[in-house]
Amino acid sequence: MRTSTLRASWPRSEDLAFEPELAPLALLDAALAVTVQSLIARNPELLVADPRDRPSALAVAARNIVVLYRDLHDALDEYRALLPPPEEAHRSAGDDIPF
Repeated sequence: MRTSTLRASWPRSEDLAFEPELAPLALLDAALAVTVQSLIARNPELLVADPRDRPSALAVAARNIVVLYRDLHDALDEYRALLPPPEEAHRSAGDDIPF
């Protein structure tokens, strides 16, 4: 069972101070989410799975991108979940600049 919501977890400014890679990861996730919506708008047959209809090559390619997005989104969620909680990151950093 998939528990992911396909929604990005937006980093706070405090998070970016200690985990700057979260900014481009959130941007990537958002850009791909918009891409999926655009692909669905262009290929509405992605929403209907009728086994009697043979999908066009364009729809098959679009479906492949959607599947890859789901995999990438799950990988991004996994990465974010493995980061230390913000309070822990702030404590361990001390007064040093994080770069």
